[in-house]
Amino acid sequence: MTTISQRYANIVTQGWTMMFLVFLANLSIDMTKCAVNADCSVWAGHIGIGGVKFITVIMMIYAIVPMLVRTVTGRWIRIAVLPVTVFITLFYVAHELSHRGDKAFGIYHALDITHHVFGVWVIITAVKWLRLKDE
Repeated sequence: MTTISQRYANIVTQGWTMMFLVFLANLSIDMTKCAVNADCSVWAGHIGIGGVKFITVIMMIYAIVPMLVRTVTGRWIRIAVLPVTVFITLFYVAHELSHRGDKAFGIYHALDITHHVFGVWVIITAVKWLRLKDE
C-alpha cells in the first residue's frame, strides 16, 4: 500500500523526469534545426561555451533531483525540492520570454508550455508533500 507521502514523491519524481525529457526534446529539436539548415551560428552566438557549461549543470540537476527524491528520506529533501523546482520552472519561463521576439508563437512553444505545466504540477505537489507531518 502506498502512503500519501510516497504518492507525492512518485509525482515529484515523474514530474522532474518529464521536465528533463521535455528539456532534452527542446535541445534535440534546436540542434536538428541547426543541422537541417546547415547553420549553427545561432548557438555559437547565443550561448557560447559558457552556455554549454550552464546547460550541463542544468542537465545534472534534472538527473539528480528524481534520484534524490526516491533514495533519500528525511524532511530536508522535501524542503529542498520545492525551491529547486520553483527555480527551474521560473528559469525556463524567463528563458522562453527572453526569446519571444525571436520566434512567433507556434509548435515549438508547445514543449515549453508542457514544461511549464509539469513545473507547476510538481510545485503544487511539492507543497502538499512538504506540508505532510513526518511519518
